[in-house]
Amino acid sequence: MSRFLASAVLLACSTSALATPINTTYAGVIATFQSGATVLNFDSVAGRTPQAITAYTAGDPVSTTALIYDQFAGVRFSVGGTPGTDKPALYKRGGGIAGDAASGDTVLGPVDFDGTTKFNANALLEIFFRTKVSKAGFWLNPALGGALLIATDTNFAFSGLTETILETVTVGAGGFVAFTRASADIGGFKVLATGNNGFTVDDFTFAAAGTPPTPTVPEPASLALVAAALVPMSRCRRTR
Repeated sequence: MSRFLASAVLLACSTSALATPINTTYAGVIATFQSGATVLNFDSVAGRTPQAITAYTAGDPVSTTALIYDQFAGVRFSVGGTPGTDKPALYKRGGGIAGDAASGDTVLGPVDFDGTTKFNANALLEIFFRTKVSKAGFWLNPALGGALLIATDTNFAFSGLTETILETVTVGAGGFVAFTRASADIGGFKVLATGNNGFTVDDFTFAAAGTPPTPTVPEPASLALVAAALVPMSRCRRTR
């Protein structure tokens, strides 16, 4: 399946569901969400050498040593297509874009099916959990675009061939974005670019249990913690 077709299928199947996402830059909320959770900052991955970049340019060849799939216990990464074959990459940012990382200087970002950088429209990242989780989130690059986030019940990179969408939300760039569910039913997580310059993620966080975080001090109005909406639930199945 081509990247463009895969993206079209996702958009067609992702009518927003009942969601209570986090979308913030408030340190207290983020720290509470990450407390007791697994946080992957991508700065030191055994056997991998990040691709060094100083600009977000599409179409540059990506070294196979920068690609990741199952380097972290319990989680696998893909860019659509076939898990284990079509992989995202670690990008080590330098020069004028070094400060775009949330921590360290290395982030995770999409790669096109032809093995080149995908800093443009239709960029896609998929994450699959061996054991379903109740919360997952990450920092979204402030210098690139926003994204459509999709939480599903499927971890088909481990098992299963179909998926049902649990929640969706569209977010802008530059914040920590996440879902927290009442039970551990998130098997997969998708990030689809909504802009023309793609995205990268950092400090990917997940845990099998948890409740929506509450900051110890009020968050400023400009950094709203929760956006809630009542909209129809959408179910979508995909077979690979």
